[in-house]
Amino acid sequence: MGYIVCPNGYHGYTCTCDVSAGTCNRGEAAVEMIELGREKAPNVECGDGSSCPTGSTCCKLASGDYGCCPFKKAVCCSDGIHCCPHGYTCDVSAGTCNRGEAAVEMIEL
Repeated sequence: MGYIVCPNGYHGYTCTCDVSAGTCNRGEAAVEMIELGREKAPNVECGDGSSCPTGSTCCKLASGDYGCCPFKKAVCCSDGIHCCPHGYTCDVSAGTCNRGEAAVEMIEL
């Protein structure tokens, strides 16, 4: 699996860019691309003074540190290792993010 940097600036996770839809996709999950401009938006501040890229979510890791989930308003899973896109629920035992009948692979922080 290779890594692609989508135009929204997210690094470190496998995704495909759908420029016509304005989304960065991983499986059935999609996050809206952020238009790059001259001024960079402020980072998301985490509880320990660290930060994550704009449009992402800080999730507390099992170690007590924070990791970055590449989705805005993401759901941080109880295992402290994974996250799911907004609107999904974590099924840690199955390793999936679920929304109705749809299930996608969890994202590792």
